Amino acid sequence: MWALVALLLVNAVLLVTQPALALPRSLGNFFFGPQLIRAEVLLKEGNGVRLYRIDRGTIRDKSGGALTLRERDGTVVTIPVSPAAAITVGGRPVGFGQLRRGMTATVIWDGASPAFEVRATRR
Repeated sequence: MWALVALLLVNAVLLVTQPALALPRSLGNFFFGPQLIRAEVLLKEGNGVRLYRIDRGTIRDKSGGALTLRERDGTVVTIPVSPAAAITVGGRPVGFGQLRRGMTATVIWDGASPAFEVRATRR
């Protein structure tokens, strides 16, 4: 916690003295913006820790309730998708069947469970 406070304090000083050296104004956009390939996020929940994975790539295949993505670094990953997953294309809710090869998708899943959210955009 103190390390985060120190980082934010240094960032504030850099922003005032030399804006080019400071972190971007929105850490969310910096880490989860258009350059994202994949991420693991650990959150403290109750007495434990929960691991979330976020993968972004081009849909290569869709079969058996799973998506196969080719990520920007060339990694190919197959992710099972929950039948109850929230799926959107261009921000509009759709069914799994409306996802198409070539769409860019961001898939959010618990490291031990199928994806619970898929956000796709048209080509």
